[in-house]
Amino acid sequence: MPIAGLVRLRKHQFGRQSAFGTIKNPVVRAYPFSGTPDVNLNWTDPEAEVGSLDPVAPPFRTSPDVTAPLTDSALAYNNLPLLLSGFFGDGVTPTGGGPAKTWAYAPASTTPDDIDVFTYEFGDDVVTDWFQLADGLLEGFEISGPDGLGPLSTSMTWRFGNARSTGSTDSPASGTVPSPSLDVSVDDKIVYLKDGAIYIASDPYDLASSQISDALHSFVLRFSGDVDQKRYANGTQSFDVQAYARASRLIELECTFAKTADTVGTGSEADAWFSDDAVNRYVRLVFTSTSFAEGAIPYSFVLTMPMRYYTRAEGESGGNTVVVLTGRAFYDPGLFDGVFEATVVNTLASADL
Repeated sequence: MPIAGLVRLRKHQFGRQSAFGTIKNPVVRAYPFSGTPDVNLNWTDPEAEVGSLDPVAPPFRTSPDVTAPLTDSALAYNNLPLLLSGFFGDGVTPTGGGPAKTWAYAPASTTPDDIDVFTYEFGDDVVTDWFQLADGLLEGFEISGPDGLGPLSTSMTWRFGNARSTGSTDSPASGTVPSPSLDVSVDDKIVYLKDGAIYIASDPYDLASSQISDALHSFVLRFSGDVDQKRYANGTQSFDVQAYARASRLIELECTFAKTADTVGTGSEADAWFSDDAVNRYVRLVFTSTSFAEGAIPYSFVLTMPMRYYTRAEGESGGNTVVVLTGRAFYDPGLFDGVFEATVVNTLASADL
């Protein structure tokens, strides 16, 4: 008898739900992620004197904590919308009449955008032991561009409002799980740092002519914040989360730069960090693939944000010293009219992700 439950046969399948509380089944896309979900049902022993040194009374459950720390070692253009929609929400859908699709993100700061929620299926070749986690969102994620100009990578922290399983009697999966006929794409195009460029300016209208050349070794772009989980006693006999509220948001860019006239010395980015007053900067990262989504339209990823520097650190790259500058995005209602913008051009046509 062959041994079942092989690590290499694990799969990660997602689908964007039509509404909170509406499980997506079947889900629509398999992703080349690594990691496993963490379903903590919070079994708790009662505090009681029971005439024994050991537990006697049965434990009880409290609100579960359902998360999934996942990674993607080679981020593809077609996988970017899952990250951006999972974090920012607002029901973004692609535009474009041909194979090339454009996904545009411009999250609001002064009013909360609607949160997009996702259903996640995870398991392996043992189909009687698959998880179905629903009402999921990205609490936070990072995109890293490596020294050496290789593919961008991602680490994600997903949170889910409820958990079901094909192996559970009291919380059985809804519909057919795993959703059939889903395979990781063999045609997706990878986002490489070699195809990237960084632009920094004092005015967003000057970004196109403000490329910082021969300086960026690597970067980490972080998205984080607090998520408030709402549970109400409505007679549903369920621990499921019934709503989310994003209470705060932080976007942070850490760049490792060679020491050039643009990055150190008077009038440089490091000088903006060392200022008595916070200096407003505007940064743009542009990735343009050598592969084409349609005709002469390449795959691309462009993000822009206003930024203020918070920290500086020293580092090394090979035999050279480098400077590590970390800035945080801020809401700029004037020049930029927002906090963050991103445009992805790919071939992902399904709004279900």
